Amino acid sequence: MTTLQTATATLPVSADALYAFLSDLSKHRAFLEPGALNFQGDPDRHSYLVEVMGMKMPQELVVKERIPGQRVTLVPGGKKMFDHELRFEIAASGSGSTLRIVDEADIPGMMKMMGAEKLLQGQLDTALARIQELAKAGQIG
Repeated sequence: MTTLQTATATLPVSADALYAFLSDLSKHRAFLEPGALNFQGDPDRHSYLVEVMGMKMPQELVVKERIPGQRVTLVPGGKKMFDHELRFEIAASGSGSTLRIVDEADIPGMMKMMGAEKLLQGQLDTALARIQELAKAGQIG
């Protein structure tokens, strides 16, 4: 199992507002696009395509766990490239909150050799940066 994680970001929104945003998977479109093609989502699951080396790979994630104000955990649904658990770790901080994204992934050897870890880390970092932009723009909460 490989653990990938972002830095911890401080956001100008409450932990409850951030949790409300991240716990509704239909809202993930806001930080996954444009990289997530054909995004479809509802509060409990979302699916989309990711283009990797010219191939369109299906992704489907479903909610495994919700702990209000603290954590949202997602796991692959029916369409998966490999097993993994994606966590949005939220904490209250002063008048705002902090967020760290952690992905514990069982990346197949061939995908590791093709640079999957670097690609996944880039996706996590991009998602965090987009969530920061949305928070600063007042689009969360």
